[in-house]
Amino acid sequence: MVGVHAAGTPMSDDQPHRLMPSIDRHHPVPDDCRTSTESSLPAGALARRLGVAPTTLRSWHQRYGLGPSGHQAGRHRRYTPQDVAVLTVMAQLTARGLSAAEAALQARRQATLQPVDHPAVSHHTQSAARGIARAARRMDVLTLRETLTAAVAAQGVVHTWHTLAGPAFILISRARYSEARRASTRRVLARCLSEVFATVPRPCSGSSVQVLLIAIDEHRDCVALDAVAAALAEDRIASVHLGAGLRPAALADAVGRSRPTVVVVWSHGRHCRGPEILRTLADVSGWRPTVVIAGKGWAPQGTPAVGMVGPCRDLADTVTAVAGLI
Repeated sequence: MVGVHAAGTPMSDDQPHRLMPSIDRHHPVPDDCRTSTESSLPAGALARRLGVAPTTLRSWHQRYGLGPSGHQAGRHRRYTPQDVAVLTVMAQLTARGLSAAEAALQARRQATLQPVDHPAVSHHTQSAARGIARAARRMDVLTLRETLTAAVAAQGVVHTWHTLAGPAFILISRARYSEARRASTRRVLARCLSEVFATVPRPCSGSSVQVLLIAIDEHRDCVALDAVAAALAEDRIASVHLGAGLRPAALADAVGRSRPTVVVVWSHGRHCRGPEILRTLADVSGWRPTVVIAGKGWAPQGTPAVGMVGPCRDLADTVTAVAGLI
């Protein structure tokens, strides 16, 4: 059965590559994300405490997933102690001159309380995710496109992925359909997501290629990388999506010609081509990009090689890591 990683990215149930360590992460999809108001802060109070504008807090939430973990639509945003811990580190690091993207990545690692890695799933978004899953089952692509397009326009790619698409994939994977019905339903949703992500405006023509994206799972859709490309575009980072199953020689040629700063290698599950792809990237003549390994296919073991970052387990982590390298 197709699974979904904890933040919602579709993945295989296979055992992962055993190559390098992971940042400690906890990405539940909770049934109840309500927060006690006695121990939480409203946005204005937190902004004053941190010395930033409320609009800055909203930006950090939408771009990097650092926001109120119990927020529900139609209610004032309130930040839990865990949220405050992460955002305090974020504010300190940006005040020292770090880019927001790099500060967000480090804030998750350094906060002493449990990190908040992506927007929480509220009762409202759970209901919306159920509607998306039902529309995918009906093959109602018009409703899917309209709903997902509106979500991306209002909340951004990362928020839409973690609070709507991910939970919808989970619901589909757990549904009491036949395996064939689950597969076709998932494919409908993945296809509509890819189409919506493709509409996110890209950097202007003529921009140099900063990031190459490749998936090593040959027989899987590439919707996770479509999401990465769209989220990077929101940050005005130009990327080229090479899809899945590219042969090593072709990958080496693409890297040599485009000379990207970063190559993202995404793996849903264990795959024998992982080490081969990494060796290819390390051996490209005349150019050595930083390699970001992402997806659940990489195991948290070993020591990261020089010039490698990760494994990044979800979309928010991947986008933050890449943005911090540009």
